Amino acid sequence: MQTSSFPIVIDGQLLPDKAHALAQQLNIPLMSPSNTEKDKPVMKLGWWQDGKKSGDDIGETDYKLALFPPNTGPVYVDFVTGKKNHRRQFGGGKGQPLARAVLAAEHPTIIDATAGMGGDAFVFASLGCQVTMIERSPIIAALLQDALNRAQQNDTPEEIQEIVSRLSLINDDATQYLTNQTPICDVVYLDPMYPEKKKSAATKKDMQALQHLVGPDMDSETLLKAALHVAQKRVVVKRPKNAPTLVGIQPNASIQSPNTRYDIYAIKALKAAGKL
Repeated sequence: MQTSSFPIVIDGQLLPDKAHALAQQLNIPLMSPSNTEKDKPVMKLGWWQDGKKSGDDIGETDYKLALFPPNTGPVYVDFVTGKKNHRRQFGGGKGQPLARAVLAAEHPTIIDATAGMGGDAFVFASLGCQVTMIERSPIIAALLQDALNRAQQNDTPEEIQEIVSRLSLINDDATQYLTNQTPICDVVYLDPMYPEKKKSAATKKDMQALQHLVGPDMDSETLLKAALHVAQKRVVVKRPKNAPTLVGIQPNASIQSPNTRYDIYAIKALKAAGKL
């Protein structure tokens, strides 16, 4: 469901055939000349080329599917370079709070039920885990799928290809998917979208794009309930450090980081206490 405060259109200036196919897939109109008027700001979805190559050196795999919000630069997902790969190399490995919260076994199978831009899922995969990403926004899912496709090209380092091979993507409402499909996994990870802060100048542009597209998650408690009936070992919920826990069953433990808290719901302990 599209909840952006701006109309969304497909920019077909680059790769017009792909743009036309994407417009049909997502049921989003192609950009018309009227969309360029300053009094009608739009959020565009199209392809971006970073300028490192030019002329005959540019192939279709050098273009990244990106969102172009009216007030920021392109927002895209990249598993090969940039912040995600830097985090993989220097983020602390298994010792980082996120990994300590989620690694209930040596290489647990994980469902990231709120995949977003795929940052945490990539961390899990880099630690050897098989990860299913669930993203309910068709537009964000398209960005993720484009990044997965690019990361599987022959010119991608083998180490990244191996990590990305452990990632799979489902475009669906996570609560409905967990309830109807009842998949088997060790861990379900939840990172609900929080209400947008009034002072959002420092908010990262990819987070701003997510907030514009999907808004805050109003069904987090329902999703937690569904996750608790699917996970075999634990459910982990990412929260702002001082935020209250989600309504319902209380977590068994928490792991703190400077700005974030990971609430852990250990399935075995909850069942032993008669809470599940």
